[in-house]
Order: sequence, then structure tokens, then C-alpha cells
Amino acid sequence: MPHDPFGTDLRLVFTRGREGADLAIGLQDFETASGIDNLVQALTLRLLVDRGELDGLGHPRYGSRIRDLIGEPLDRANLELLRRYVRQELLRDPRVEEVLLVRVTPHEPRHDGVDVEVRVRASGGLETSLEVRIDGA
Repeated sequence: MPHDPFGTDLRLVFTRGREGADLAIGLQDFETASGIDNLVQALTLRLLVDRGELDGLGHPRYGSRIRDLIGEPLDRANLELLRRYVRQELLRDPRVEEVLLVRVTPHEPRHDGVDVEVRVRASGGLETSLEVRIDGA
């Protein structure tokens, strides 16, 4: 069996808002995510988890700083800072070679969250995309 550089993990079903995610359950067992699907899931988690949220589990630097700016004016400067936060967090995953696109769109009209659209080049040159909705506190 060939080595999968993206690994395998339990598949998560993401829910809207701050409810988080649940394990996907198949007919007889938990479902798994493998290959590029596992990378997309891992990157989604990196963006949804707030920096420091997993400190108690020994991962104080895991997670993004996106919510640091939710509630602030989402002007040009803060949107650029959000894009930078996203790019930095994606590049922390060693399976990501290059971030090709980061688009951050504020929720209208209240600017109480953002939609993040990402395209990355992963190990081996494979490209993939993901979209994440991040709501305010």
C-alpha cells in the first residue's frame, strides 16, 4: 500500500457557528478522512480554532487569530491583517507548500464575522480549496 502524505483521521462534520464539529458516524463505525480530504479538514480546524484554545491540551500556539479582529472595523487594513493571519496559519501545516489564494469577505451588513476562501498547493503539487465561515463570539 503506498504511503499517503496527508494521513488519515476521524472525519468531522462541521456545524454552523460556534457549536464546532461532531464525529461522522457511518453504518457500523466512525468514518475517516484520508488523503487530500484529511488535509482540508485539518486546515479547516486550524482556522476555526482560536489561538490558545487548546492550551490545556498542550497546544498553546495551535489555531488562528481571526477572531481577534471580529468586532473591529473590517476596513482595508484589518481585512489585509486577517488575510495575513490566515496565510500564516495555513503555512504552519507542513503539508502545505504554498498558499495560492486567501479571500476574506465580511458578513454584511453587520460585519459580525467573515467568510474565508482559500486555495493551497499541498505536498506533491496537488492543489485544493476550502471555505470557512467564522462568526463572531
